[in-house]
Amino acid sequence: MRAFPLTKAPTLAGYVSVLRQIGAPVNAGLCRARLPTLFEEFPDSWMSYERLRIFTADMARREGIPDLGLIPQAADMQQSLSRSFREPVLSAPTLFRALQRIPSLTSRQTTDIRFWVEPAGDQVRVCLALPLPLDVPGYSIGETRTLGLIANIIGAFVGSSFAPTRVLLASRAGDLHFDLSAAYGGVPVHTDQPYGAIEFPRTLLSSARPAARDHLGHPGSTPPANLPPETLACALGACLAPYLLEGYPSVDLAAEIAGLSVRTLQRRLREEGESYMGLIDEVRCEAALSSLRDESLSLRETGQRLGYSDQAAFTRAFQRWTGTTPGEYRARTHTSE
Repeated sequence: MRAFPLTKAPTLAGYVSVLRQIGAPVNAGLCRARLPTLFEEFPDSWMSYERLRIFTADMARREGIPDLGLIPQAADMQQSLSRSFREPVLSAPTLFRALQRIPSLTSRQTTDIRFWVEPAGDQVRVCLALPLPLDVPGYSIGETRTLGLIANIIGAFVGSSFAPTRVLLASRAGDLHFDLSAAYGGVPVHTDQPYGAIEFPRTLLSSARPAARDHLGHPGSTPPANLPPETLACALGACLAPYLLEGYPSVDLAAEIAGLSVRTLQRRLREEGESYMGLIDEVRCEAALSSLRDESLSLRETGQRLGYSDQAAFTRAFQRWTGTTPGEYRARTHTSE
C-alpha cells in the first residue's frame, strides 16, 4: 500500500464533464470536497482518491443522480483515462492481450485498485475491487463508473454495440437507489457480490482492434509512464500542484488530502527527511519548470500561477532553485529544442 490511494486528474474530469452538462454547481462541489477547482490546468496531475469519492457522493446526493457512475458521455475513454494507461491498452492487437496488460497498468490511472481476469465456464469475467471500504458513500458510483470504462475498452475491440452477458457488483442492493434493469439495458445485474465484474463470452477474447486509431494519440508515439509516487512526500507533492493556482496550500489542507492529522503528517514527513515548507518549495519548482516551457504564458503569469503576486519574489525563488532566472531558463530551453 502506498501513502494514500491516488487517481489521475482525468478520472475527476469524466465526472465533472457529466455534471457540467446537467448544469450542476461543480466548483462549489470541488471546494466542499477540498479538490482544486483549476485541476484541468494540470491534466497529468494526481489527486486523492478519497477526495474524489467524497466529491462524487456529495454531488450525486445534492443533484439527485444516484446513478452518476452510469451516465454515458461522448469520448469517454479519451477524456477519462490517462494517456499512459489508455494507449498501451488500446494498442494491443487483441482484446485478450489488452486485458492482460491492464493489471500492470492500473496504477498509472488509480493506485491500489485490484484488477484481474478469470474464466467462468464459456464466459470470462473482468473483475475489480476498489481501494474503498464497501460501506462508504460513493462506492457504488466508483464501481459502476470503473466497470463502465472497462466495458468501453472491451467495446473498442468488439464493437460499439457490445453488451455484457452479466454484470456483478460488490455494491449492496440497498445502496443503489435507481432501477438497475433500466440502467443496464436489461442485462442481468447481481449485487452484493465479492467483487465487481463484467462478464462476456470467451470467444470475444480473440477480437482484434479496429484499424482506426481515433481513440489513440499520435500513431507511433510512446506515452510517458508517469508511475505513481511511492512515498508520502512524493504522493502529497504530486497532488499539490493544482492547488497552487488557488494560493498557498496550507498544511491543514495537505493533511486532509493525505487523510492524516497535521501532527502525524509533519512527523511522517520528518521521517522521510522532508518538511512541509520544503515540499511546497519542490512542488513550486517543478511547476515553474513545466510552466516556463509554455511560451503562451508570460513570466509574470507563470509566477502568479505559483502564488507569487510579485515578479521579483518569483525570480528570487527561481534563482534559489536553479541558479538562473526564469527568463534565462526559458531562453535556454527553447534554444535547445
